[in-house]
Amino acid sequence: MARVDEVRRESLDARQQQLYDDIMRTRPRGKLSGPFSVWMHTPDIAEPANALANCFRVHARLDKRLIELITLLMCRAGTVKYAWAVHEPLARQAGLSPQIVDAIRASKQPEFSREDERLIYDLVTELLTTKTLSDGTFAQATAAFGRDGVIEAVSCAGFYAMAGFVLNAFEVPPSPGGEVLT
Repeated sequence: MARVDEVRRESLDARQQQLYDDIMRTRPRGKLSGPFSVWMHTPDIAEPANALANCFRVHARLDKRLIELITLLMCRAGTVKYAWAVHEPLARQAGLSPQIVDAIRASKQPEFSREDERLIYDLVTELLTTKTLSDGTFAQATAAFGRDGVIEAVSCAGFYAMAGFVLNAFEVPPSPGGEVLT
């Protein structure tokens, strides 16, 4: 059971209703859910969080498959059940192989056939482990993705860490029917 009540548009003030409409415009679900069901109570956080989320969801420079790989790695690292249930099917739709998804779910290092996926995996796992990037990892990632791609990858990992903290702290449950992360 979530620690915040379901957000109902009619109970929001005018600013929150506008923000609710803006958020729902880019999301396929019929109701406000996930971290936005928490952030909506603080519009000064919800508004920039929505803009940042859309950088990764709608306007990413990196391939969607790589954004979803980053997201799954962050979900696994934080055992973020809600976000895993949402992003696991999105990762598969974006072209991430079932073997990679299953390995991440099992907290195992996947076998990669694509170099860009291996580089993203190395970048994110190094950030999670050391909280920084070695010169070698940074140089490899920059050569493959460019400066802006590395900025996007690191920022995406940070965004999903923040979302994961919110989802876990406020005990936002996954939607019924999604893959369960334990």
